[in-house]
Amino acid sequence: MLLTSETVLHALDYGQFTITGGALMDDIALLADALRCPPTASDGRSVLVLSPHQNDFAMTVSIERWSDRPTHDESGWDQISVERLSVGATATVRLGSPTLEDTECTVPAGDYWVEVSGRGFVNYGWPGSTEPGDEWRLRLWPVTARTEEVRTLWQMPGHGCPWNADD
Repeated sequence: MLLTSETVLHALDYGQFTITGGALMDDIALLADALRCPPTASDGRSVLVLSPHQNDFAMTVSIERWSDRPTHDESGWDQISVERLSVGATATVRLGSPTLEDTECTVPAGDYWVEVSGRGFVNYGWPGSTEPGDEWRLRLWPVTARTEEVRTLWQMPGHGCPWNADD
């Protein structure tokens, strides 16, 4: 059951954003992990997300909190992954991106699975605009609930995905 839902605007740059549950993170190590196994990496306290777009200074992000694993709807999204995230006593999740201001969202303290889904991509790298219109959704549910490993990378029409170009 959906417990809460909030939509925010967040600025993304350098083709990545982070989801942090309150603790400090090693974003360089997370970036290296995400590049090895895209599109995301987690250390349990933070998640680093690789975006196909180099930037989007008005990125729409919906944050949903569920009582259990939400219904699968992968067909409506271009890029999806599931990671673990611990939200600390501050009950705050921060969305961050290099050199830009964080966006804060209220999420009760606890250990969650977070499904990161994105769509509306137009290009890998420079999207042709600083506001290309991609959107993201974060669905969180307790780690006590069952989950499956999900990793779907956006395949740019006619070009595929740069992370698996050698496959």
